Amino acid sequence: MTTVNNATGVYNTLGYNFSDPNGNVLTLSSDAQNHLNSMPAFITTWQAQAIANAGTSAISMTGLYQNPLVTIIQNIRNTANSIILNAAGTSANSNNLINTAISLASTANSFLWHTNRLSNLVSFDGSDTVNPYYMQALTYGKTALYITNQTDSITNTSPIMGSFTSLFIGPQLNTNSTIISNDYTIYSTGIQGDTLTLTQYTQIKNDLNTASLLMSTRQSADVTYFTNLKNMVTNYNTLKQFNNMGESQTYLVNNFIGTPSLVSKINS
Repeated sequence: MTTVNNATGVYNTLGYNFSDPNGNVLTLSSDAQNHLNSMPAFITTWQAQAIANAGTSAISMTGLYQNPLVTIIQNIRNTANSIILNAAGTSANSNNLINTAISLASTANSFLWHTNRLSNLVSFDGSDTVNPYYMQALTYGKTALYITNQTDSITNTSPIMGSFTSLFIGPQLNTNSTIISNDYTIYSTGIQGDTLTLTQYTQIKNDLNTASLLMSTRQSADVTYFTNLKNMVTNYNTLKQFNNMGESQTYLVNNFIGTPSLVSKINS
């Protein structure tokens, strides 16, 4: 028997309470038990304990994933909002800077949702046909890795990771966050004393745009890659039906329903 150590309690979560007065719950046959005994472990100790203690376990069933960029993104968004809230003056320079900060706050908010989807903090509900979600992107990516390894000799994880690149820019995004935080100090000091120069306005605006561009570029790239990934796997699924066709399907395709182009390809 395959036994997972320190794992008892999972069965109790089922709440089985039937006394079976008529003997309908049967003991498994020796063959069935031998089959179960031959199976590898389906669950680890910590997983069994988490299930057995769901609701009270330190390992929460909903606290398994995290967004590695959440703090950085929130800091960027907060800095942008601080610039907006502390706006002063109606000059063209001031208005341009405020509009740039509004755009950055919006981009950061969109990027937070995007990275939450990639981090499995927001689950796919079936309605979003555009954005990559953790499980979807991972499943499609694994299929693509198998295919491209055979077609293009790809031996790295890029077919999988292409939908997740936004999660990998933490150091660069943190640098941007630090820069615009310092910019806010210059901005708030300058507007209080009415000493903010054109050069400072321009530099702060450029720094905000740089942070915004980094996030929007990676988010757009992830979405574009995921679209291409889905299309490639869909095309593969459409064509794989012609591999190892049975006798009847082969006869139908070759003689009745297959186009000349298809018949030529599958018989080449």
